[in-house]
Amino acid sequence: MRKFKIFIQNVLFAIGVISSFVTVLWALFPTPLSDFVKKSPLIDLAFVLLLSLIYGFFTIREKSKIELKLSEKVKAKVLFGDLFQGEEIIVIPVNEYFDTLVDDKVIASKTLHGLFIRNYFGENESDLKQQIKNGLSNLKPIEVNSNRKTDNKEKYPIGTVCEVKKGNNVFYLVALTRFNENHRAEITNSEYQRVLCDLFTFIEQNSQGRKVNIPLIGAGHSGVSLSKQKLLEFLLFSIALNDNLTLINGINIVLHDSVKDKVDLSLTEILFKNMEN
Repeated sequence: MRKFKIFIQNVLFAIGVISSFVTVLWALFPTPLSDFVKKSPLIDLAFVLLLSLIYGFFTIREKSKIELKLSEKVKAKVLFGDLFQGEEIIVIPVNEYFDTLVDDKVIASKTLHGLFIRNYFGENESDLKQQIKNGLSNLKPIEVNSNRKTDNKEKYPIGTVCEVKKGNNVFYLVALTRFNENHRAEITNSEYQRVLCDLFTFIEQNSQGRKVNIPLIGAGHSGVSLSKQKLLEFLLFSIALNDNLTLINGINIVLHDSVKDKVDLSLTEILFKNMEN
């Protein structure tokens, strides 16, 4: 429905633009145009409508990549692809304990958190643990859960970010979810907003202008009660409204192919292009 409304608006916009153009031409060349219209008025009308419909369909066609100017300091690309193919900095959502045990209980193997550990530290989990320990050494955990029987016991605030490296790859691990009483990872919408705010503050202070690659944070099993489309738009608004954020080389928001039927990049582009104007 939303896409249909935009289609109709764009068709009407195109008709208005063409009509204005014809009006100007009529004022400049009244006699030739008058004679031309009199010969085939219906054909002329149909031609205008056809051009408007083509424009309407063109503006709402499915896209796999868009580029947006979110602020004077940040340009973003939104695309479908593999997050781990990104260069420079890659953001990985993790839990509040910064766990490293991929056992499909603490960390599910098919999540970004699990794939990150298996792909880069699968044979050297101790290196990852040590880097996380070093990265968080200046921060005080909000709790030490001595009753926790698996993996890490230190719990950190939602939104905490830790930098780790593997070869030439730099990763920002951001604490996105906490565990509830049933040991399931979750996050509320208000906590989600805080996570994005803290993440972009960390990026501003530490990225040194390097390109940042970020997934659709909250799109997994985190419990954020927003559609994938709204998640993307909220993420983009969070970047656009951050006055301090400067990314000389831009930011890539990399979407997994599994959300292709839930995210319409043409709608996102129209929304943010209108904001630019």
